[in-house]
Amino acid sequence: MKYPKSYLEEIRQRLKVSDVVGSTVKLTKRGKEFVGLSPFTNEKTPSFTVNDEKGFYHCFSSGEHGGIFDFLTKIEKLTFGDAVRRLASKAGMSEYKFSKLDVETEKKVKRSEKIFQLFFNYCHKNIFTEENKNHLDYLLNRSLKKATIENFQLGFCDDGSRASNHFLKLGYHEKELIETGLFYLHEQKNILIPRFKNRIIFPIKNLFGEFIGCGGRTVLSSVPAKYINSPETIFFKKGNNLYNFNNAKSENKNTDYLLIVEGYMDVVSLYNHDIKNVCASLGTAITDNQINLAWRNFKNIIICFDGDKSGFAAAYRAAEKLIKISKANHTVSFMIMPQGLDPDDYVGKFGKDGFTSLVKKKKDITEFVFEYATKQLQDYSASSLADLEKRLMDIADTIEDVIIKKYYKGFFKNKIFENLIKKNKNKLNKFQLSSKFDIDRLEMSELEVKEFSLCQLLIKFPEMSEKNIERISEIDLSLELTKKIRTALLDISLNGDNCNYEKIKEILLGANIQNIDTFLKFVDANSFMTNVDSDTFVSLIEDYELQLKKIQKDKKIEELEKSFSSNMSEQALNELISLKNSNNL
Repeated sequence: MKYPKSYLEEIRQRLKVSDVVGSTVKLTKRGKEFVGLSPFTNEKTPSFTVNDEKGFYHCFSSGEHGGIFDFLTKIEKLTFGDAVRRLASKAGMSEYKFSKLDVETEKKVKRSEKIFQLFFNYCHKNIFTEENKNHLDYLLNRSLKKATIENFQLGFCDDGSRASNHFLKLGYHEKELIETGLFYLHEQKNILIPRFKNRIIFPIKNLFGEFIGCGGRTVLSSVPAKYINSPETIFFKKGNNLYNFNNAKSENKNTDYLLIVEGYMDVVSLYNHDIKNVCASLGTAITDNQINLAWRNFKNIIICFDGDKSGFAAAYRAAEKLIKISKANHTVSFMIMPQGLDPDDYVGKFGKDGFTSLVKKKKDITEFVFEYATKQLQDYSASSLADLEKRLMDIADTIEDVIIKKYYKGFFKNKIFENLIKKNKNKLNKFQLSSKFDIDRLEMSELEVKEFSLCQLLIKFPEMSEKNIERISEIDLSLELTKKIRTALLDISLNGDNCNYEKIKEILLGANIQNIDTFLKFVDANSFMTNVDSDTFVSLIEDYELQLKKIQKDKKIEELEKSFSSNMSEQALNELISLKNSNNL
């Protein structure tokens, strides 16, 4: 009996190769890899490497190569089963118990895999025949390369009984053919019918590269359903899989984000234009399971929706649903296509560079939710703003992670203040501002609010700050006040003083820093989270740093534009264009 691939994959996801190997070999971090003396040879110069990102070790002195299971079977001479049990225990998983049902299921899966392979091979050959030339031309006319057609094993399922008879002659039974979802029984005629007859075929594979289902597209305008999918079967669960993820997952070596689009042709067309970190949601609303699957290999997910009204609404529904699983150091962003274009159309018209430029305009899930919610705002009355805040707080309350929930609530409140109250203060009156703190903040610049908030984070969590002292010292601050606050905090850390917030406050007051009272009033009035873990702290630091860079960049662009209007030199123009096109933000 073989262990289910999903069980082995779960162990791999929970354990780093360096953790398993490190219990036997002394490893030293070097860049993205670890190095150590080979456990396979008696060497004096390290030639043994471990790469957690790629999930393997490699020994240059012996040529040995493998993953966590291979390491235990080769070094500790364990059987594969013993290695699985040992690592499952280390990963905090219960031992897998085989049953009679597993034996029957394995037999059924093997038979079904063979049916899928034969069916897709049959359809792939079929599309290259002369009688089906118009279906091949449909793909070629969309500028698909033959190599792309072959890579995705696109095909054509003809009408009639040829496909059904082909399998029956090979000895397969009606019941098992129907169970794959590729065929169904015509109840009146009592004959087996190919579900995807007269359609271009898109084979669907699971995470492990095994066929599990199919998508089909008609090229006939008279057929009402342009696309159809396999029904739910024991192999195919739409909400648990992503089309092309089996290929896209390896692209995490080249990029840190994964694109999720709506359709098969979107994936194929983007791949055809050398954008390979892409998959599709299999015709279903994007699920938590799909995002968690994508997060296994990519920290950043970008969901792409069509630019029409329904696409925008569908994106918002997805955002409302997915925000609840937000977690530190992992993002979900949204990009909306221009009106009337889908990714297939856009990349065909503007190419890889044009599509990549569009990706840069993505919006983080919080930005997207806020933007969509504010579009429903009728006016800036107290009741309208209160209703908006309540809706956003209700959405944030669904977030499972307590710390992220608190941070996102703060984000939404800050956005309401900065984007709606502050920018429209002439339309408001003092009774709509909840406190003197709100009134005072109206007079603060965006830069002051961000730099004050960053320094507030640093003094509220001094132990975390000390651990990230090098990163904090490199952040580009603009205000003299916040620079002096940071210097004081760095001095405290370097002196090894173990201080809490009250002690740091006392030190700052005694340091004769000009306008320190303004900062401390901000801190005391501004509600803040009471605890964070190290990952969330680093994520917050990175977020503030990005926001400050954007403010500084926007200010520089504004200065250059003013300069260019009075001094139209080529140098000023080139500097302005270079800054606007820079990819650092």
